[in-house]
Amino acid sequence: MIKPHILVNCPVSSLNKDIWPERFIPHYVDPETDRSALLSDVGELITAMITDGPRSIDKDYLDALPSLRLIICLGVGIDKIDIDEAGRRGIAVTNGSGTNAPSVADHVFALMLAVARQILTNDQSMRQHGADEECPKVSSGTIYAKKLGILGLGAIGMEVAKRAQAFDMRVFYHNRNQRGDVDHIYCGSAMELADEVDFLCVSCPGGAETHHLVNTGVLSALGPDGVLINVARGSIVDTKALVDALRNGEIRGAGLDVIGGNDATRHPLCKMANVVMTPHLAGNTTEAWDLKNDLADRVYWHS
Repeated sequence: MIKPHILVNCPVSSLNKDIWPERFIPHYVDPETDRSALLSDVGELITAMITDGPRSIDKDYLDALPSLRLIICLGVGIDKIDIDEAGRRGIAVTNGSGTNAPSVADHVFALMLAVARQILTNDQSMRQHGADEECPKVSSGTIYAKKLGILGLGAIGMEVAKRAQAFDMRVFYHNRNQRGDVDHIYCGSAMELADEVDFLCVSCPGGAETHHLVNTGVLSALGPDGVLINVARGSIVDTKALVDALRNGEIRGAGLDVIGGNDATRHPLCKMANVVMTPHLAGNTTEAWDLKNDLADRVYWHS
């Protein structure tokens, strides 16, 4: 049996690295790889690529892979893949929808609780005062019985809504289309959703249709007691508008796993005590990686 050549364009589990050589000839693109040299050597042999959401797959990349027939995206978002160009070349594209949804939903609540309960600020106070329980305390609020808005009620949004029930939160949502299989309250626009809720969770796809969907108007509608949580794509939120809203007290805080804009635009967030940030790791749990890699394995062998 001739083993197929696959291009691994993103981090994968050590387990997959151990077992794949039994069935594939894998070629890895990592920070130390000279990608141009690698593709010059083996590009014509590659029939499938494994990638993830943050990595761009454009026409030039596809040009270097003339035998490519399948792109497996381990993440949910495929907005960095040139889908139209892939379609013209007869390349099938699949994603890992649902594989990391529970992990991302967990992270939504970690961010919500961290912002609402002032975890970082109080942690720093304890450290600065030698772990003295009598150190200065920053007062906080609860998420219990608050109103939660979900911008994008897909696999991740549904997992978020499921967890919200344990906190007796009322769930509102906005989608391109109203869902008929849920009892949550539908809002006709992002601004209408923000106006109704205390916490606004962004979990919709990225891309041109949602670019800066959360803008000055939406943040103003969220209001001075509102908290923004973004675990989707940085491009969905206008970062400059968010910085201004946080500075001016137009919203109470933000929990961000993704942030759009350049360094100068993002940097002010680093000095804000009412912001909790993580480096796009909401879906990066051991459990999610196992599910994504197993899915990639199954998709390849059934394609």
